[in-house]
Amino acid sequence: MKLIVDKGSNGLITKEFREYLKTPVLKSEITQNEADELRSKLEIALKKYGGIGISASQIGIKKRACYIKFGDEDNMTELFLLNPTIIERSKEGFIFYEGCLSIPSTMGKPVRTIRATYVVVQTDNLGEIKFEINSDGDKEQISIETMKTVIVQHEIDHLDGITIKDRIYNTQVVKKVDFGRNEKIVMKSPSGEMQEVKFKHANKLFLQGYEIV
Repeated sequence: MKLIVDKGSNGLITKEFREYLKTPVLKSEITQNEADELRSKLEIALKKYGGIGISASQIGIKKRACYIKFGDEDNMTELFLLNPTIIERSKEGFIFYEGCLSIPSTMGKPVRTIRATYVVVQTDNLGEIKFEINSDGDKEQISIETMKTVIVQHEIDHLDGITIKDRIYNTQVVKKVDFGRNEKIVMKSPSGEMQEVKFKHANKLFLQGYEIV
């Protein structure tokens, strides 16, 4: 069982990475036997490569499925999602640092991403599930709810042909442009909606996933 990673020995993006991790995986019918086999393969792969979540596409299987497991024996979180699709997401976002098994360079140096504060996911095996961050918990420790909310988005992104490098939160673009605080700019929401705002309000919209156009 091979984990697909972004770069080969020559330092270039691999053909496999483009085929499996930059191309959306379509929903398909999955029998119970196929689901059981798929879950087993994902469990083995996650244990082998030492992550907290993995998608079928990361091990070269073109099925919309992912497996999440993290925590200790007394407080273990385990989820297997079949044909997961995000059907609703918050407009508000939050910043998180993420690494990805398929982008080894980020495991030692996580990248700063932006994620929705909540998502509603439709699955074949567990029905509809809402994942939402817990902002009222221990400030020194990331809550289980927040971890699940991030990991679910991360793994479904893989199935949609998106990686954490596509989710990087970075304000360098706007810093390179000499905008006045009260100058108006046009920003685009994650859903494609355009909005004209003053530059001084741009950072708030960046946290909601907007970008300057």
